[in-house]
Amino acid sequence: MSELFLILIFLSVGFSAGILIGMLGIGGGVIFIPALYFLLPYTGIDQSFIPYFVISISLFAGAIAASFSSIFHFHWGNVDKGKALLFALGSAPAAFISATLVTSVSPIILKGIFAGVLFIIAIKMFLDSQSKRESKRKEPINDYSLPIIGLFVGILAAFTGLGGGIIFFPVLHYLFLLEPKNAIGTSSVITAITMIFASLSFFINKGDWMGEYQSSNTYFAVAIPLGISAVVGARIGVSFVINMQNSITKKIFSILLIIVVIKIIFDLW
Repeated sequence: MSELFLILIFLSVGFSAGILIGMLGIGGGVIFIPALYFLLPYTGIDQSFIPYFVISISLFAGAIAASFSSIFHFHWGNVDKGKALLFALGSAPAAFISATLVTSVSPIILKGIFAGVLFIIAIKMFLDSQSKRESKRKEPINDYSLPIIGLFVGILAAFTGLGGGIIFFPVLHYLFLLEPKNAIGTSSVITAITMIFASLSFFINKGDWMGEYQSSNTYFAVAIPLGISAVVGARIGVSFVINMQNSITKKIFSILLIIVVIKIIFDLW
């Protein structure tokens, strides 16, 4: 596979992920991760290091796209700044610290964590999307619990490369009773902060898995096109959210569920 063709594929993957990032307030890992597992072997990276590259590149590209997505959502007034800050107080340091531990974990275990987390979320999203009535709490839980929830989500974000957005949205919507558009906008801010800290930690502690000059060049040659094209897609995704009804937004999450399940099947095959 030629380098030019690979770059075009990465640009396409980034653009597609960016649309979901803008629409759903996620980090794009649901698309980045399976695509990277498939494409990175063609770049010449040692097979044993690929899981670490997958997670770190997903976090780096997602941090770029989610940052711009959060700016777009700020512009449209979709962000609850207080909840975003409290959530990030827990998720950001947890992601930063957890990322230093990822490279000491077996690649097989990493794939297992990734598949397990997505499977649990997939079941939850499936049951919610099939419910005929709105199963929300009558009163939101206390905002002071946000840093504690963020702590656990930050750990998952670093170990899976997902950025946490796929968890931030349902938590903000179902537990803190934010409307879908506000939950998406607030999630995009938290996701951006979390992924920035996790990605920074990965780069500082790159160690043996990215110690070679060739590997470092490959990292940025893949991560930057993914991130830049995802920014373009995120702008389009945010514009979709502004003009969509809440019910349609929830249905899109159901479609995301299908993508998640497919990824799990490929991991377990």
